[in-house]
Amino acid sequence: MKKVRLKLRDKVSYENVKCWSILKKQAAEFCRETGLHGYKYISQTQRSKAERIIWAIVVFASLCCSIILMIMSWNYYAAHPTLTVIESTHHGIWNYPFPAITVCNINRVSYNLTTQFVENLKIPDNVSKEYLIQEMRLLTELIVPGIFGHDVRTNLSNLQNIFDSNNLSILDVISLITQNCSTLLQSCKWKGKLDQCDKYFKQVLSRDGLCCSFNYYSLPGTTIANDRISTSACGFESGMTVIVNPEPNDYHAAIVGGYGVKVLIHYSFDYPNFNAALQLVRLNSQHFVSVNPIQMYSNSNVRNLALSTRRCIFSDEADAVLYANVKQKNLTYAEYSYHNCLAECRATIAKAKCGCIPYYFPQNGTKVCDLKDVYCLKSFKSLFDTSWPLLEKNDNLPRNIEKIDGGPCGCIPDCSLFQYPIESSFGSLDSSIYYNDGSFTQNPRNAISIKNHSIIHVYFNDLVAFQYRRILNYSWRNLFASFGGLLGLFVGFSLMTVFEFLYFFVIRVIVDARVKRSNIQ
Repeated sequence: MKKVRLKLRDKVSYENVKCWSILKKQAAEFCRETGLHGYKYISQTQRSKAERIIWAIVVFASLCCSIILMIMSWNYYAAHPTLTVIESTHHGIWNYPFPAITVCNINRVSYNLTTQFVENLKIPDNVSKEYLIQEMRLLTELIVPGIFGHDVRTNLSNLQNIFDSNNLSILDVISLITQNCSTLLQSCKWKGKLDQCDKYFKQVLSRDGLCCSFNYYSLPGTTIANDRISTSACGFESGMTVIVNPEPNDYHAAIVGGYGVKVLIHYSFDYPNFNAALQLVRLNSQHFVSVNPIQMYSNSNVRNLALSTRRCIFSDEADAVLYANVKQKNLTYAEYSYHNCLAECRATIAKAKCGCIPYYFPQNGTKVCDLKDVYCLKSFKSLFDTSWPLLEKNDNLPRNIEKIDGGPCGCIPDCSLFQYPIESSFGSLDSSIYYNDGSFTQNPRNAISIKNHSIIHVYFNDLVAFQYRRILNYSWRNLFASFGGLLGLFVGFSLMTVFEFLYFFVIRVIVDARVKRSNIQ
């Protein structure tokens, strides 16, 4: 038994020696025949041992350098998977959807409408109508909690009790005491065609409360991309012209210390929030608001990347990615966008802290905050009405966001978007001039007096605009070329070298082993 074990051990040892001798032979022959730089000098037995060792060190160092640079290249690709480039500086203006225009009267409570509203209210005997008309100014607390600067909690509670006794919701009250679009907007001209403003503008909820908006879509399924309003020309005659009448004599409660209107220019599917481009239009002036649209889109290769790699999201992916476990969103909007996501987050935080959502958000069947909830909203305003909701100390905002869902509220930036930067200029209007059928006249007959009015022109200021494209920073072809270039530069590696390895260390080793085995037998 012992002799059998010795024979098996000797046989295994013999096989190992045989394999090693074959590999050594093939390695020496590979070094002599390969096109890799420096290998042939290592295998030259006629050279001194020191010289061969030096060449081996040089070859090994070159290989290490190429590997290190390949690792650096891969790490850069992993950190910067996409690249945004300017695709065109002369992209036709007709390719850009016209922006939404939201007009908000600085006056948030109409005195005349408030007077009519109070006349129809059932009020306690100990409350006079004149007093209640003055108290109605407290409704601005729903937009900016704490705007009055002193404790009005009792006043708010008493006013809300009156609304409750009349079975009026906050939205009912706001709609009754806010100047409607038909009186705020006197005349509209779209692409040179004069028409009633009701044809273009509708009353919507914005961050400033009830406003009038053109080309804004807040309900799902209201339009598709091909139906979006666009224009093929530039200049104020090709855009939207609006004559507004803020009625300064009707001012009762304003948030900004002045007369006029706010004009918000934003993407048609973005909730009109404070992030929108803003133009403040004063009385008796004509404002020219020129828009310089910018488009950024991602090509189909970007969509093929993992969400964590591309670090952006397409609007049709949001429901499955961000809201898969949400039974019902608190707000309604037609398309996902980063700003809509933040609005949804702010509403969710307000609901979690106060059990309701401020009325200025587009509601989705959620309880609306009333005047008794104002002090709760004021207490938690720093948590939701900020650029990073739920973060109490904004001075500790992170500079770099490593995870895709590590941003504010886990909202993910848009892969494709439109932006509308604006430039503006204005001049004073002559109060003796009238406006009739799209032109100015001295004749007051059948014309609109522009005294205490303002004229706003919103239009594209050029026939072309910038277009950006997000593309893959490195595709497999780029990586193949990069790695191949580094290996070729440092060690002379090519695609044929792979076949050389297979030939010398696989095919020839197998063939030589079989030949030796047949000779032994």
